[in-house]
Amino acid sequence: MELIAGGIAFCVLFSLAILGVPLAAAMGLAGLAGMLTAGIPLLGSPIAVMGVLGNFAWLALPLFIIFGGLLSDIGVARGVVWFGEVIGRRVRGGTSQVLIVSSLFMGGMTGSTLAEAGMLSTMFRDEMERLGYARGYLAGLISCAGLIGALIPPSNVLLILGLAGEISILRLWIAGIAPGFMVAIGLMVVAAFLQRRYEAANADARAAAGSFSAIGRRRGGSPAAALMGLAIPIFILGGMRFGVFSPVEAGAAGIVLGLVLAVTIFRANTTVGTLVDSFSRNLLSSMSYLFLVAGAAVFGVLIVRLNLADVVEQFFAAGAFTQTEFLLLNFAIFFVMGFFIEAVPIMLIFMPLMLPAARSLGIDPIHYGVSFSMIILLANLTPPVGVQTLFACRLLDTTVYEWWKHGKYFFFVILVVTFVVMFVPEIPLWLTDVIMG
Repeated sequence: MELIAGGIAFCVLFSLAILGVPLAAAMGLAGLAGMLTAGIPLLGSPIAVMGVLGNFAWLALPLFIIFGGLLSDIGVARGVVWFGEVIGRRVRGGTSQVLIVSSLFMGGMTGSTLAEAGMLSTMFRDEMERLGYARGYLAGLISCAGLIGALIPPSNVLLILGLAGEISILRLWIAGIAPGFMVAIGLMVVAAFLQRRYEAANADARAAAGSFSAIGRRRGGSPAAALMGLAIPIFILGGMRFGVFSPVEAGAAGIVLGLVLAVTIFRANTTVGTLVDSFSRNLLSSMSYLFLVAGAAVFGVLIVRLNLADVVEQFFAAGAFTQTEFLLLNFAIFFVMGFFIEAVPIMLIFMPLMLPAARSLGIDPIHYGVSFSMIILLANLTPPVGVQTLFACRLLDTTVYEWWKHGKYFFFVILVVTFVVMFVPEIPLWLTDVIMG
């Protein structure tokens, strides 16, 4: 009966997700369906929701979302793009390299893939079209480069993963740095090779792009703004590493830092209306994540009462799976699953379910967490869900076909880096070992 109830719950979840039911409701309804089938009292559902939302650690999520949005709204992002101009213009590939470098350092500021994609499309669309780049190319580059923000701290994706799996958020954030830089370097290499195919050869288009310093000033960037943007991850990670504050306190300290910057260095870009709009918009955005957490809590009651985590662990133990086989099976399952369900619900439900099995096979939980997140993020580039891809295509008024035609090379970079990280655990773990001792 337990396996039947679990099977019914997962079937209901996937069916409702494919039909377009909001995922928070889909997880909650699927959990209730499984509980009714197994005869589990429904009273556990509201208790579980209150228990999760009453957990102080989850407060870090809305705080970091507000923090990242505040930095973007007051103009810190423009400073990061200025820094990207300084570096990127000196590398073959020109404007594409500026975009990638900006994405790398902007990820450490916002921690949000969609927010990063929106800013990059606004800042780079006109210039890259003047240079002759197709919109599909730009959509592919922005959607793939935007995933860097899910790896470079303070990453919201790894924050949720750490909270769901009850593993160290600080270690996850540090472990995401090396894969994030690998993605950036891979995208830069591909962009350099593709430059001649797309850039207009006429002098007028190149002159329109201007020098890196002129563009940096036009976008409102400055060395001081760049320095602030680059210092944010150091401030967060350093404070947590030396025990100055916990993840929740780090989010609160970040907001205070953002307000100080708003009334000092960035006061020319800041008004009371800007701050009110930033706080209200990002607070509402964070509520959507908390609804997902509430839905996952209902589903989690079913997982706990049916001991599904133990069932999964025993399945892999009985099958004598090797670490390689386990990771390949994870890739196959969650890559396909990511076609239809967004990353966050998959992490909330399946990370607690699969992590015990990974531990029993001797896989480091930090390595597994980073690998797991990269698999889901890669899958979420592909339709029909493909949130990152569809968002970039909508912003740039292009089609998914054009995205694949011009952007598939960037997709393959993410794919290769994902496999390398999966099978070379030293890559995500070495910096964690160095910093954490």
